[in-house]
Amino acid sequence: MTALHRPEDLAEPGVLEPAAMYPPLPEGEVPDAAVICFFPDTVRAVGEREGSDVAFSFTSIIGGQPCYVREVAGRRIAFFFPEIGAPRAVMFLEEAIARGISRFVAVGSAGVLVPSLVMGHPVVVTSALRDEGTSAHYGATTSVVEAGAGGIRACVAALEAVGAAHERGRTWTTDGIYRETRSTVARRIEAGCVLVEMEASALLAVAAHRGVELGQILFSADSLAGEEWDHRGWVGAGDAHERVFWIAMDAAARLAAG
Repeated sequence: MTALHRPEDLAEPGVLEPAAMYPPLPEGEVPDAAVICFFPDTVRAVGEREGSDVAFSFTSIIGGQPCYVREVAGRRIAFFFPEIGAPRAVMFLEEAIARGISRFVAVGSAGVLVPSLVMGHPVVVTSALRDEGTSAHYGATTSVVEAGAGGIRACVAALEAVGAAHERGRTWTTDGIYRETRSTVARRIEAGCVLVEMEASALLAVAAHRGVELGQILFSADSLAGEEWDHRGWVGAGDAHERVFWIAMDAAARLAAG
């Protein structure tokens, strides 16, 4: 069978590079870091508050998505909702990088694979098992993508600053939300995964490919740890979403500070 991705092909620039469509922001207007937030209601609510401005807008077939910016700990921190799934999230990340942003903290929710992760418990991503298609286009060849040390440190420091109990761990990134079979879940647990979501390994692969820093905090949500799927009421946890959003904003400011 012919390989779909050859290393020599992936070493070339894309026919369409993000910078061709999204020029860098003017000097002095580039945010110091950005939060990639998978909680759209939180992004909208904070973005509409006093102190937030629109830095620029992303293009989307369902309409423009604003990239907001506000000051946190003396740093200009952008934040935006990248929609859902690795392909869309990567497009937003690529466009933000093209605008000149080079430090990112992603924050979102994930299904848990182990019963010890109670609803709302934050996990700092240390690595992601690749079970999605996007990361392969960025030269990822191993089954696991490692998170950068700087992003991990910033996320841990932000959680510790508010006294938030947390874990560090590996997540399983999949495209097949309805094909998380019991056997597959068991094998992912054996591989060291404690969470499952749809974007992390692709975001980490892009960060490595483009030479930017990226950390990620995942909020423990629904559960696949039992015999049956447990919703655990995660969709309605808006207050908890905003709390972890602000932790991510602090982590981004810490990452920007170096």
